[in-house]
Parts: sequence; C-alpha cells; structure tokens
Amino acid sequence: MPTRRLNPLCDRIGRENVERVIAEFYLLLRSDDLLSPFFVDLKNPAEHERRIVEYWWIAMGGKPLGAPVETGMVSVHAGLGLTAAHFERWLELFRKTLDSSLDPPLAKAWMIMAGGVAARLRSALAIV
Repeated sequence: MPTRRLNPLCDRIGRENVERVIAEFYLLLRSDDLLSPFFVDLKNPAEHERRIVEYWWIAMGGKPLGAPVETGMVSVHAGLGLTAAHFERWLELFRKTLDSSLDPPLAKAWMIMAGGVAARLRSALAIV
C-alpha cells in the first residue's frame, strides 16, 4: 500500500514568506481609501500583524510559535459596519499582494483559503 505524504501549504510557502506577504498586504490596507479607516486606531499594529501571520501560519498547517492565537474573528468584526464592498476590496488587495509575492500555484492555493475565510466571515456576519 502506498504511503500518503502530506505537503502542507505552510511548508511550501515558508514562514518568512507568510510574514512578508502579510507585511506587504497591510501596507496596502493602510493606504486604501475604503479599508484604511478600520486600521487607523489599532493600538498595536505590529502585534496585530503578528497575530494575523500566526493565524495564517496555523491555518496552513504550521505549528504555533509561542502562545496560541485566539482569533474571535466574528466578534472582532461584528460591530465594524462591514459591507460586501469591504470584503470584495479586501479580497482584491489580498490577491494583488499574493500575485506579486508568490509563485502562481502558491498564490492560488493561499487565495482559495482566503476566499473561504472571507465567505465564512461574511456568512457569520449575515452580510449579503
């Protein structure tokens, strides 16, 4: 019987690339007219980005570095007044970042994950 070999996305992308992609993505977010207002009042932007890196790293199959990240993603985003346009723009900027930062197969794999995360969050927030 053949042995199944796992090849998690975290191993194919690498932690350094996850960190780089998120840093580049947040530069775009903070300069975007539609999305930047959500990031202006972050108390600790570096800590926020670290948490986002850790979220994606674990979602891709990586082992947590340090204390586990508690996301509470729905509760964090619930009172922000997000609309479908916000999600669409977020995905557009994420795709742009991935396409300019990673080889196409890796960018596509991560973008599929991002689309799923956005769809689940939109559904949980009842955003049509």
